[in-house]
Parts: sequence; structure tokens; C-alpha cells
Amino acid sequence: MSASTLKFYTWNVNGFRSALGHGFMDWLERADPDVISLQEIRAEWDQVDLGARRELESAFDICWFPSSGKKGYAGSATFTKRELGFSHSKGLGIEAYDSEGRIIISTLGELTFIAGYFPNASAGLARLQFKRQFAKDLAIVIRSRHAKGEKIILTGDMNVAPEEIDLARPKDNRTSPGFTDEEREDFRAYLAEGMVDILRERNPDVPGLYTWWTARGGARSKNVGWRIDHFLVSRPLVERIGAVTIHADVLGSDHCPVSLELH
Repeated sequence: MSASTLKFYTWNVNGFRSALGHGFMDWLERADPDVISLQEIRAEWDQVDLGARRELESAFDICWFPSSGKKGYAGSATFTKRELGFSHSKGLGIEAYDSEGRIIISTLGELTFIAGYFPNASAGLARLQFKRQFAKDLAIVIRSRHAKGEKIILTGDMNVAPEEIDLARPKDNRTSPGFTDEEREDFRAYLAEGMVDILRERNPDVPGLYTWWTARGGARSKNVGWRIDHFLVSRPLVERIGAVTIHADVLGSDHCPVSLELH
């Protein structure tokens, strides 16, 4: 890895073809990420506009991981600038998750980028146990890679607000998907494996740092939201992390991008 700064982004685009129609390519040129994880792509690569595909492929190595079990559902992608030389692998090797295009693991030397679309506990907490098992299995992956000396950046739409400060109305959402005791416990399990919630560590008492807003009731304009899109980094990387930024002004999805600089 070179000594220069790398810019990482994560963004749940709520449908990649929709994002293209809302100015994604112009935003990408302005943001100029070195590495970006996209979630909820909801399309096969050959369904994406040909011009956009050619432009993206000229600049990035692209790992496109749509859902194979249910078309137009979930899915994730990782783009890395071609000159960086990242290698990519799809999935955790567990069919239940991999059929939904959940996680992509990208490596460059000792740096490991684990990124994607974490399960939602869903209405009525119908998928809470599925989500909990996913978290347990991912924690095992983190532990194993740390044991090999890898330094990890873990990111994506994790579908959990870890603490009360991470959503506008915690008392109203005590049993809502994304804020149950169980999901918050599973998030803390990543931290117990040596990961650091870097934005919150830098801003321990700052409210209003949200990355997702419901489309109802003008929630985004009022900043009534949740912080559910995260960057977690291995403890040894903390001193190399520069700015960690929520880009709430970027529209086109019900989520906004989050960026991290690595020196």
C-alpha cells in the first residue's frame, strides 16, 4: 500500500439503476473514492446502463454481488481503483447469506476491507435470528483474520443503531428492527473482537449524526434519523484514520454516503 491517503466510501444506494438516474456518476466523479462499497444494488450487472458500465470498468476493479435467490433484492458491490490492485472475493462461504449478495471481502497486503449489506431484522422481527446468526458468523471471520495479523476496515449498511444517541427517537423504538437489545449486543460483539466504531469514538457526545431517514413526515429535512451505516476499524488502524464524514447533503437514496480516510 502506498503512503498516500486512501478514501473509502460506503453508501446504500437503494437501487443502483435508480441511483444512476439521480446523478450517481456525477457524484462519483466529485467524491473520487479509491474504494467504495454500495449496498442494495438490486440488479444484475448486465441490467445496468452500458455507458455507465464502460465508464466504471475503465476506472475500477468491480466486484458485483447481486442476490441470486431473489432477483431485485439486496445485493452489494465493491469498486476499487484499478491501480491499487485489490483482490476481491464474494461472500462468507455460507449460502444463506451469499445467496442474498451480502458481503464482499477485498484485500491489499495486510489490509482487509469487509463490506456489504447486513440483514435487516424486518417487520415483526421476523429475521432477527437470521440477523443474529449472521453477526455471530461475521465475528468469527473478524477474529480469524485478526489472528492472522490482518487489519480490517468493516463497513456497510449494518442495519443497527448501536446506542441511544444514534437515533432521534430511541424511546419510541426500543423494540423496533435496528434497535433491539439483541442487535445492539451483536454490534458490541464486533467491538469485542478488536474493532472500533471510529466515528462515534471521535464524536462521543455529538447527537444528530444520522445516515438514514424514513421517507415519511419530512424526516430528512427535520433530521429525524438513524445512524446505521458504519465504519469499524481494527484498533491498530485507528492512528492512521483521518477524517470520517457523514455526507448528509448527498441525495438520491434514503441513506447518505459515509467516508473515511486512511493514511
